[in-house]
Formats: sequence, structure tokens, C-alpha cells
Amino acid sequence: MIENLEDVAVSRDLSEESRDRLSDTGRKYIEEVIPLHNEQVLVDRIDEIGNSHPPKAIDSDKDIAEAIKPVVEGINPIYLEAPTDTIQIERAAEAMEKIEGLSFDEWKDLSFEERVATLQQVEDVVAEIAHRPSCNLNVKKMEKGSYGYFSPEKGDITMNSRYIKSNTYEDYKECIDTIVHEGRHAYQHYNLTQREVHPREGDLTNWKANEFEYGYQSAQVYGFKAYWLQPQECDARAFAEDVLKKYLED
Repeated sequence: MIENLEDVAVSRDLSEESRDRLSDTGRKYIEEVIPLHNEQVLVDRIDEIGNSHPPKAIDSDKDIAEAIKPVVEGINPIYLEAPTDTIQIERAAEAMEKIEGLSFDEWKDLSFEERVATLQQVEDVVAEIAHRPSCNLNVKKMEKGSYGYFSPEKGDITMNSRYIKSNTYEDYKECIDTIVHEGRHAYQHYNLTQREVHPREGDLTNWKANEFEYGYQSAQVYGFKAYWLQPQECDARAFAEDVLKKYLED
């Protein structure tokens, strides 16, 4: 172990084209554990050097990404920087096309339990693409107009059973939109509280302001307009709409 983290921390070049650089000591500190093939030890060391709360994706720094290149394919994606939203949307739509039972023609013939299992598969593949842990899907009967929600405390998603049971095309689309929408909230929460894997700093800034500065605006307390226009909802809504549109078009 290195006692003085100042020796490990990145040094700043003050020129106009400057960027943080990983010191030789820091590189050695990381490279010496790579042969151990111990993911947690490697992640802990990189987090120690980064000293961010929450920690950033372990490959977000160019020099560290280069240092761990020999083993990066074996690292759990939840520690790595996620693809851009454009790529996430494309990959999600492509992966959903391969899920048996998800097309409307197949969906109509599925039992309620099979539909829930199919939606869980959607959540699983989208979570993997987004480099976050997957959420468990729960279902319960809720009022009409309530489609579902993500619980930050439990880390799961709950959907309204009435829409999953419905055989209409519009409700089928709402089910797909809801599971992707609430999964995006899980992605936001993961970035805000566990690890910043999202590649766009501007989005993270908006989500942090929404969550920690003025707080999440629930429709019940603040009204529908405030709920609808807040950054986290705008982002989740746009992401889910784009995924659904791409999936239905392909």
C-alpha cells in the first residue's frame, strides 16, 4: 500500500491544453494488482486514486483506461463507463427484438405471468447495456393512469398489473415504455449514489440539481407541470420514447 496518496494523485499541467495525468507511481499502484485478477481489489485501488463520491467509472480517466486495457473485458460493466445514449438506445432496441414474446403478435398470446417475465427480460438487457445493476420487477394493481415507479430505497420497479393484463396495442406500448422509463430512473439513481458511469457531465449536473438541490418534484405534492418538466423526468421520458420508437420501427 502507498501511504501518501499525494504521490498517487494525478498532477495538473497548467497549460491551455492541460488535462489530469496519472502519475508513474499511480500507474504502478494499479498495474501491480492486475495479475491478481481480483476485480474488487483493482476497483478499490482506482477508486482510491480518484477519491470521488460517488466514484466514477474506473475507465473514465484515459490513462487508467489504458493501464487496465489488458483485463477490461473481464470486468463487470457496472464499473465501466456506459455507452452514449444514442448507442444505448440502438443496442436496447436491437436486444429487445431478440426477446421471445415481446412482439405484439406474441404478447397477445402470453399469460400474465409470461408477460411479467418478458418485461423482466427487457429490464435485464437494458440494464446490462446501461452498465447498471438490473432491478427486480414487481406488479400490483394501481389506479388507472398510474403505470409504474422505481423505488430508490428498494432498488426495484413496480408496474400496474391492469396494463400488463390488457390486450390492447396502446397498453402493450405503455408496458414497454414504462419498464424502460423506470429503468432509466434506476440508471439515474445509480449514477447519483453509487457510480458515475454516464458519459455526459451536463446530464449528471442536471440530475444532481434535481435530486439534491431542489429535490424530486412529485406530481402529488408539486403538481403535474413541475413533475413533468423536471430534468430527471424529461430525461427518462425522452429515453424511453426513443427506445420504444426505435424498437417498433426496426
